Amino acid sequence: MTATDCNMNHSDQMPPKRREGELRPRLCCALTLLGRVRVLADIGCDHGKFSAQALRLGLCQRVIASDVSAPSLDKARALASSLGLEDRFTFRCCGGFDGYSGLDADAAALLGMGGELIAAILEGGKAVAQGLERIVMQPMRGEAELREYLYKSGYRILDEAVCLDAGRYYQLIAAKYDPERAGPPPSFMPEGWYQFGAAPIQRRDPTQFAMMERYLGIMEKKLERSSSAGEPPRALVCEIENTRRLIDYFLNERQ
Repeated sequence: MTATDCNMNHSDQMPPKRREGELRPRLCCALTLLGRVRVLADIGCDHGKFSAQALRLGLCQRVIASDVSAPSLDKARALASSLGLEDRFTFRCCGGFDGYSGLDADAAALLGMGGELIAAILEGGKAVAQGLERIVMQPMRGEAELREYLYKSGYRILDEAVCLDAGRYYQLIAAKYDPERAGPPPSFMPEGWYQFGAAPIQRRDPTQFAMMERYLGIMEKKLERSSSAGEPPRALVCEIENTRRLIDYFLNERQ
């Protein structure tokens, strides 16, 4: 399944605007990373569209949808009812994994949150999170902080993806707690720097390349502004050097 396959009954040429009921591209990308699981825990489910589509596509058998917002859960309940899926949903009003036990689900989705918040949820709910077969994450920001937490906390990165959605690049990560098989990033990745994922670079994903080029341009503009005010911050210089290194690796390895 590709990212565009996740919206059912779509035409060959997608319209410029999403039709009602269609998922955002970043959520479609999350579905491709999810694969097939038994019970999905949709943490911070919001309106429930992601997990409803996972059920409709046969990617899971049941969903436990949870959110700290009761109104959001009401929307998810209404959607499940309208699709005839209410008997395959369980709804819980809770934050993170607080309302779960280790036997509830075999996979989880944490989408649309900050990367540091996702890391905090995993850490606070480790009794549940560490028993899951797959955790799909889509941070809105803080990708480096989340990736650093995963690498340093015994998680094995199963796959990663990059998605362009409404002009913005999103990084998605699928991981599993597996300290025996977890390891550091590949040797071509800058040591101690976690801004980008290795898998899309190894696949020569053109979206990854475009994201790195945009990121480099933003950092170079920041460098110009900071240089005019004095000595540029070393952290900013490192961001530029590391991004250039990965772009060079991407281009050289393609040839």
